[in-house]
Amino acid sequence: MAEESLEPLLRNAIEALSDPTRGAILLELGRVGESTATQLARQLGLTANNVYHHMRVLTKLGLLEPPRVVPGKTYVEKYYRLKRALVMGARGPGWLDRAQRTLTLAERKALIISVCLRTAQMLRRAARRYEEMDAAALDDLFNRQQLGIFSINQMQRERFVYRLAGLRELIAREAELFPEGGGELEATDVVLMAGLPFFWETVLQN
Repeated sequence: MAEESLEPLLRNAIEALSDPTRGAILLELGRVGESTATQLARQLGLTANNVYHHMRVLTKLGLLEPPRVVPGKTYVEKYYRLKRALVMGARGPGWLDRAQRTLTLAERKALIISVCLRTAQMLRRAARRYEEMDAAALDDLFNRQQLGIFSINQMQRERFVYRLAGLRELIAREAELFPEGGGELEATDVVLMAGLPFFWETVLQN
């Protein structure tokens, strides 16, 4: 897809991400590849009607492929997936920065708030999953490096900027090695990196 036609699509994705529920649906579809509204509702802890409402919005924004229809004996099941151009475009380096240039200040604010809410949802979901696991099984995941180490560190702003610059260089080199995003992945990891001013003060006060 040409750059000119990709940018509006990525901007629509950012608009969708400004809503926590739509953001959750987009990320889940990106993770599993294809899903029905019923499966999404069960996975995300939502009602099917709520998911259908947001799917209509995502379809209107042009972010979904036409659903794959599977007729059943008494019903028709629809399988949804993200537009391939969106998936491939989002793998390119700097796509978020480019797409954000067209956002208004209010839209950027809504996006930042949505990211925080979505992060909280993901951490709560991880916590519930780990609570249900046997301690030995959880330890095995950790030992096989399939479970990341959660840490919250306080550091000077200059040090954070230095680390961020190094990360940008690493991402740029990765983009050169894997121009197509590395192909389809069987599993993905969520990497949470955030600079939160005054976070420690808030924690200590509560």
